[in-house]
Amino acid sequence: MNKYTLYAAIFGLLSLVIQPIHAEEISPVTIFGTQDTTTTAGSAHFIDDAEMRRNGYTDAERILNRIPGIYSQSEDGYGLRTNLGMRGTSALRTTKINVLEDGVPQGPAIYANGSMYFFPDVGRMEGVEVLKGAAAIGHGPRTTAGTINFISRSVPTAGSEGHYSLTFGDDGFSRNHTYYGGNIGSIGYVFEYQDHRADGFKTIGGTGNPDGGFDKQTDLFKLRWNFGGEWDQSFELTSSNTTEKSNETYVGLTTAAFHADPYQRYASSAADQMVNDYHRYIFTHQMSPQDNLTITTKLYKTRYSRLWGKISKVYVDPENDGVGTVSAIAFEDLSFRDSCSNYNSIATDGLACNVLTMQRSMLSNEYFYRAMGHRDYGMTGFQMVFNHEIGNHNLEYGYRRHKDYRARADSGFYQTWRLDSNNKMQWISTVGEDGTQETAGELKDTDAVSWHLKDVITDGAFTHTFGIRYEDMESNDGTNANPGNSKQDLDRTATMMAASTLYRAAPGVSLYAAYNQGHSPVDAGKGLSVEPEESDNYEVGFRKESPAGFMEVIAFLNDYEQLNETCLAANGCTGSTGSTTNLGAAEVKGIEFQYRINNLFAGPEMKGASSMSSTRYPFLVSGMIQDSEYKGQNLNYTGKTIAYVPDFQLYTSLGMETTNYSVGLGAKYYDDMFTDNMNVFRTGKAFIFDLHSSMNLPMNTAGIRNAKLFLNVDNLFDKVYVASEHEYGKRPNKPLSIMAGVKFDF
Repeated sequence: MNKYTLYAAIFGLLSLVIQPIHAEEISPVTIFGTQDTTTTAGSAHFIDDAEMRRNGYTDAERILNRIPGIYSQSEDGYGLRTNLGMRGTSALRTTKINVLEDGVPQGPAIYANGSMYFFPDVGRMEGVEVLKGAAAIGHGPRTTAGTINFISRSVPTAGSEGHYSLTFGDDGFSRNHTYYGGNIGSIGYVFEYQDHRADGFKTIGGTGNPDGGFDKQTDLFKLRWNFGGEWDQSFELTSSNTTEKSNETYVGLTTAAFHADPYQRYASSAADQMVNDYHRYIFTHQMSPQDNLTITTKLYKTRYSRLWGKISKVYVDPENDGVGTVSAIAFEDLSFRDSCSNYNSIATDGLACNVLTMQRSMLSNEYFYRAMGHRDYGMTGFQMVFNHEIGNHNLEYGYRRHKDYRARADSGFYQTWRLDSNNKMQWISTVGEDGTQETAGELKDTDAVSWHLKDVITDGAFTHTFGIRYEDMESNDGTNANPGNSKQDLDRTATMMAASTLYRAAPGVSLYAAYNQGHSPVDAGKGLSVEPEESDNYEVGFRKESPAGFMEVIAFLNDYEQLNETCLAANGCTGSTGSTTNLGAAEVKGIEFQYRINNLFAGPEMKGASSMSSTRYPFLVSGMIQDSEYKGQNLNYTGKTIAYVPDFQLYTSLGMETTNYSVGLGAKYYDDMFTDNMNVFRTGKAFIFDLHSSMNLPMNTAGIRNAKLFLNVDNLFDKVYVASEHEYGKRPNKPLSIMAGVKFDF
C-alpha cells in the first residue's frame, strides 16, 4: 500500500465511524487559562496523571506519541537528549518550541542559547499540556509552533497521598519512583524522588570498555502555605534537582556496520560521557483580591552545568610508520554513508576512517582528541499573570523579566586517548584543567522583557480570542573576564499578534479559524544582521464530541519568511559551530487529526439496566499529513524538504480494561525523513508497537491501595530502522525492551 492509499483509507475510516463522541477528560491546568482542549480555538491536548502512570514511560518522545503533529529526532533511545519539533520547526535540540515546567521556562537558557542539552525528567510528571499555533500566543519567546508544559507533582489539596513504583527490565534497566504529600493545618507539602538507569542497548567494541548506559536521579520538594484570608492567598516553594551521567556519543555507524549489527558501537567512542547537574527553584504567590481576578506571581532561578567529554578528531600518521608528524582529521570530514572502502586506505582520511571503525590498529604516535565540553547555564526571572473576568471577557495579561546566560569553562581543556591492541580506550594525557581558564571562556547573556495580553470574548455561539505579545531582548557576547567585549547591548524587539474565532454550530460540534504571527529569536552572540525567524501561521479546525467519543481535524499552513539553522555538532555540521545560516523562505502545510471511541465494542444499553459489560475497549487513532518545502532566497535549498520534518505520522491504540486488569497495544508509524537540508541523508520508516498491561494485586491492607503488577514492552516486534543519520553515521531505534514491576498507592 503506498502512502496516498493509506491517507485515503484513514479518512475513509473517519468518515464511516463519525458518531457521537466526547472530548479528552481534563483536570485543572496551568497554561490553558479559562479554556480546555474542547473550547480552545487552536490545537490543544492534555495527558493526565492516570495515562502517565498507565504507560510508565520515562521518554518524552513516547509520552507524546499520541499527540498529532509532534515529531522527533531520536538520539539515544531513552529520551535523555530529546529533540522535538512541530509544524515545520527543526526538532534538533528542541530549539524552536517553548518547553515549560509548571508554567515556567525549563531552560537552560531560552534566549542566550536555545539548545536543550538538558530535558526535564518527564517520567515523574503528573500531566502534560500541549498548545500549538495561535492558542500559544501567551507563551514565548517562540510563537511559531507551540508550547509544551510539563506539570510536576502537586501538593495534595486535602489529606495525604503517596505512591511507589519499582521497575526492572532488559539491558539492566531499573526505575524507582516514589512520592508522598500531605497537609498539616494550612501547610501542605510533597516530596518526590525518581532514579532510573540502564546499561544501554548498544555493545561497545573492544575488551574492557564500559557499557553505553546511564543513570539519572531527580528529587522534587514543594512546600505550600494556604494563607487564605480575604484575598485567598497561597505561597508555594519548589525545589528540584537532577543529576545524570550517560555514556553517550555523537559517533554513529557506517552503512556497512549498521547492516552488520545496528546495536554495536565503535570502541573509539568508549570514553564519551556526559555529566549533567541541574537545579531549579520557584517561589509562587497566588491571590484573588476580587472574585473575578486572580494574580499569580512566580520568581524562578535555574542553574545547569554539563561536561560532555567526546572524541571529535583523530590524529593519524600519513607516513604510516609510527614515528612521523601526525595529521588531524575531524569526524565531520569523514563520510559514514557507506564504509571506509570509499577512501584510499593509505590517505589520511582513509587511515582515520579505518582507525575510528576498528579496521586498523593505532600506531604509537597516533591518538584521539577528546573535547571536554564544559558549559554553565543560568536563568533568573520574575513573571506575573493576571486572569480577569469582566462581563463576557476573560482577560489574561502577563509580564516577565528574564535574564539568562551560557558560559564556557573549557578554554584550552582537552584530553588525548588511544586504542590499545585489544581495542580498549586508554587515557594518554589531559591538557589544561576544567574551569581553570574560565576567564578566557566565552560568555553569552540576554536580558529580556516580555508582556502579553489575551482577551477571550464569549458572544452567544461564538468565542473570539485576540492576543498580542511583545519581546524586548538585549544580548551580549564576550568572555567571562570581559562580558560584552565582542558584541554589547544588541537590542532586538518583536511584536506578535494572534486572533481566532470558535463557532459552536450545534451541541458537541464546533469549528474554528485562527491566525498568528510566528517569531523565533536568534541566540545571543549573533549580530544584528542575522534576522530572527518570522512566519504567518493559519489554521482551521473541526471538533465533534459526545459521551461516546471525540473527533478533531485541523488544517494548518505556516508560511516562513525565512528559516534559520544553527551549526551544531549534534547535527554533524561541517561549518563553524554556533554560526547561523538563513535557509530561505519555506512553507509547511498539513492536516492533524485524532479520533477516539471510549468503548469500541460497547454493548447495547437497556432502559433501566446498567451496562451489559464491565469491560471497556478504548480506541484511538491520531496522525498528521504534511508537506514542507523551501521556497526561495537561498537557491541551494529551493524545492527541498526541511530536515527531520516527516510527511506522515500515525498513531493508533486499542485497549481492554476491566476492574481487575488492563491491556493496551499502541502502534506509532515513523515515516522516513531527510536528515539534512540538502536531502542527502534519510532515516528509515517503521511501525513500532508498544504493549502495556497490569493486573490488580490483593494487597489493599496496612494502608496500601491500588496495588498492581505490570508488564510493559517497548518495540514489541523488535523492529529495527535508521532513527537518525547525518555526517557522524547511522543510529538505530531502541530494540525490544521488556519491563515489569509493581506499583501501589498509600
